[in-house]
Amino acid sequence: MAGTAYAADVWKHGIVEAKGDSGFLFQAAEGGFAAKRNLDINMVEFTGGPTALKALIAGELDSFEASPVVAFAAMHQHADIKIIGCNWPGMTYTIFAAKNIATPADLKGKAVGVSAPGSLPALFGQLALEAVGISGSDVRYANAGGSADRVRAISSGVVSAAASSSEFAVSADTLNIKPLLAGAEVTPKFVKVCIMTTGAKIKQRRQDMVNFLASEMEGLTYAVNNKDAMIALARKVAHLPDSDKTAEFIYDEAIKYNAIATDLAIPLDNLQWTDDQMVRLGALRQKADVHNFVDDSVRMEALATVKK
Repeated sequence: MAGTAYAADVWKHGIVEAKGDSGFLFQAAEGGFAAKRNLDINMVEFTGGPTALKALIAGELDSFEASPVVAFAAMHQHADIKIIGCNWPGMTYTIFAAKNIATPADLKGKAVGVSAPGSLPALFGQLALEAVGISGSDVRYANAGGSADRVRAISSGVVSAAASSSEFAVSADTLNIKPLLAGAEVTPKFVKVCIMTTGAKIKQRRQDMVNFLASEMEGLTYAVNNKDAMIALARKVAHLPDSDKTAEFIYDEAIKYNAIATDLAIPLDNLQWTDDQMVRLGALRQKADVHNFVDDSVRMEALATVKK
């Protein structure tokens, strides 16, 4: 009998914009790792984590990856959201400053650009400066828009420093800014990105989810071990010109700080610390046990599948 060809199962996965890190994030979908498991990962881009979270809750996504801080508030309210893996736990974020800022102490009395209250940039900005002795009363935090907007706000003199993605270090001289504090060094417990889904989706599509996580593990492992392939895919997906060195910088930083977890291990202690800091800073009302926000069973099945 002639063999029957089966259409691949579609898995809709949300991410926050395709940038220089795309060589890591798109590797499972674009590198053939999902295809060999008869899975078609449809990467859906969003302008921010909160929008992706809404799409997940509305049933428009099967999973999404973003900072867990965007979901903690909903989780505290018993929303059916589960963390099933953390692919980028390392905080590759940076406090950038104007060239005339020699040390963090020089920021006292000045404005620091962040994003909306309770967001990753806002929380990171506060925690990073606190780590070097600058309290919230020492500076003025200002909502300066998205990542690129916050960096441009430094160049234009609107703020003296800003929290943003580390990749802007590539254009530091052009933007007339400089890296001041590296997140991986001053906030090593702050978890940057995790993969999230719903409890209902785990029940409905468990095997597809196992295949998805297994594909992610293999894709990340390949990207970590193949710099040129990571860079080539990032340029393709994010439409970066050959002269753009963002992907190279992101790769080198991720390796330097061991920021990527190829086994998607969930750092429970660090997640708890992150949640606790949100409570302390007023972004959440009361403490919660993050164990209730996690389902590690699917990841363990995926890990066993990969090890076979």
